[in-house]
Amino acid sequence: MRHRFVTVCLLIATHGIVFGDTTSQPTVAAQPAPKKLLFLTHAALYKHSSLAPAEKAVTELGGRNGFAVTTLEGYKQDSNAIDLSMLTPDYLAQFDGLMLMTNGNLPLTPAQKKAIVDYVRNGKALVGAHCATLTLYDYPEFGELIGGYYRRSIVPTNRIGSANLGVLKVEDTTNPATKMLGSGWPLAEEFYQFGTTVWDPAKPTENVSQVGRLPIPLAFSRDRVHVLLSLDTEKSDISGLGPEIVKGGDYPQAWTRNVGRGRVFYTALGHRDDIWTNDPIFRAHIAGGIRWALGLEQ
Repeated sequence: MRHRFVTVCLLIATHGIVFGDTTSQPTVAAQPAPKKLLFLTHAALYKHSSLAPAEKAVTELGGRNGFAVTTLEGYKQDSNAIDLSMLTPDYLAQFDGLMLMTNGNLPLTPAQKKAIVDYVRNGKALVGAHCATLTLYDYPEFGELIGGYYRRSIVPTNRIGSANLGVLKVEDTTNPATKMLGSGWPLAEEFYQFGTTVWDPAKPTENVSQVGRLPIPLAFSRDRVHVLLSLDTEKSDISGLGPEIVKGGDYPQAWTRNVGRGRVFYTALGHRDDIWTNDPIFRAHIAGGIRWALGLEQ
């Protein structure tokens, strides 16, 4: 009998066999690995001072929202000496999503540019913040992927303290990027107007970007995107913004897209440094958009 008892004990120790009531030993479910997001902040035209705060904020948000963030501090590179040679299909394959707060015609080869488009079409995420739509005017396929190209800045003339205040209309109150906003969002920020007409060489000064004077190769269309936020011209002071900004005009500021098997989220917001660090509503907007693009939230 003693030999049999020892054998049973060895089996228990070796195989983790448990007899009797196991309620005091709950099974811990394996936690899914966090999604991986690559965040690029390389600036070929203009270095926003908000790039460093943006990298820090997104990294912090990732830790609480199910994604891990890799940053390369691209904003520290000289605009004329940007190195993106690592951006290959194999390198991108490490990540579930790519986030851009970049600008200008970045030094990417045709193969690298195509790799970004293919990466999203094949099921990965693209997240764009603020100046991301001021990127790759020399590759219209990118403009189609992200949804459009920046043309000029819109800065409403309402004043709150030392900031310009506009009101955003929430067009989708269910998306994770906007569900916390209600029907409207007053915000002191720089907004964008996107190019709705393709540049014509016969009119070289028209339909170019305000920053960098880059010809716009693709016209923005609501038919291409699902708009989340737009400038509410009835509730914003648009006086002094020029004849193009009119009451009832259409000025989208955030949207989503489904591209192939991938997802795209873009927001024009993020110009201010402190909006990344001190504005919990904006941070929730960014976190929700990233989570939607990564498929962490429907």
